[in-house]
Amino acid sequence: MKSGWGTLGVLIVAVIGVVPSTGCTPLACPAIGYVSSITVNIEGNAAAVDRVSVCGKTGCSQPEPTAAPAPSKTVVTEFAPAPQPTVSLAPFYSHREDKDTWVFTLNSGTPPEVTVKAIAADGTVIAEKDQGLVWTRVGGTEQCGGPITTPPIQFAVP
Repeated sequence: MKSGWGTLGVLIVAVIGVVPSTGCTPLACPAIGYVSSITVNIEGNAAAVDRVSVCGKTGCSQPEPTAAPAPSKTVVTEFAPAPQPTVSLAPFYSHREDKDTWVFTLNSGTPPEVTVKAIAADGTVIAEKDQGLVWTRVGGTEQCGGPITTPPIQFAVP
């Protein structure tokens, strides 16, 4: 007497062997945060520039946050919940890499264009330029994403 498990067993093994090769397996992406940035190279009178600003449709850059000094200790005799601060992220954070290079870290997204401004110590805009950006992925995969870059912006300052 045949039980039929032989044919069914072969079918189960065949299905298990074929399913992973058909692309039906779930995609697992690594949990890695990639940082995108824009580099601005000042050409010309870099000494006149106090700061560089980059603006997109979502807003303008701010200097990178720095750590605040630790608050002094206080003794609390009565508990009162402290108000929670609201956090508003700038679309770009800037830092001066050297005398003529500024780097802007993006918080999210990749803008298709930005406006770059060179600003003097007194707040005067010395130079301004609209710049289209072309983003290229330099790592990762199409499905999972990865780090992307855009060519540096060459910015002439009189």
